[in-house]
Amino acid sequence: MSRATAELRLRRPLLRVLGALRPVPAGYQMRPAILLPLLALAAVAFVLLVIVGAPLGRRGSALPYVLAFVVAAGIALPYPVLTLAAVTWYAYGAGHPMLSVVDGEVQGRLRGVWAGEVAAADPTDPSWWDLRLPIAALTGVRVERDRPGGPLLILDLPPEAAAALLADEDSGQLARHWNERVDSPAAWQVGLYVGRLRRERQLRALLAALGVQGGAPS
Repeated sequence: MSRATAELRLRRPLLRVLGALRPVPAGYQMRPAILLPLLALAAVAFVLLVIVGAPLGRRGSALPYVLAFVVAAGIALPYPVLTLAAVTWYAYGAGHPMLSVVDGEVQGRLRGVWAGEVAAADPTDPSWWDLRLPIAALTGVRVERDRPGGPLLILDLPPEAAAALLADEDSGQLARHWNERVDSPAAWQVGLYVGRLRRERQLRALLAALGVQGGAPS
């Protein structure tokens, strides 16, 4: 198999570790019955710290409230923070490529790679990809930079390819999500959780591989 000219994958060692600590299966939804009491505990502790602890702090007696807040936050926050980090890791491919440009073809995957799928993950398998299309068949390449976390690379597809992606049983939900927001079912966030310079290098490499002149969409 030829080496990719450019690819997009999440490479964050901390997220990898947190994902290993908190395996997230496909279709996971955080249970409100667990999340809401934890957040309520942290919120009550914070309110008490502000309302009661701050005035007492001026008299040097706020330490018990500070300790109570620290304890409550230590109990309430690790579970949702760990779960959110793990969901991010798996939703963005668990370290596997989600977008690749190789031999004049663009290959894209919208689906995450969840805990039960990691062991069998094989990007060399054609079924790994939700989209495989010659670069010449793309009708446009766009970048939206006003997205939290990093710019959004959007590929405009011919009608047949767009319809197939939207109708796909596995990737259709995400394809419809992007289609409603950016008028294309094929979109990927570039440079999630990396610095601005590295993010721009990743984006320029992908645009250049897609044949966009000067590394910027026209």
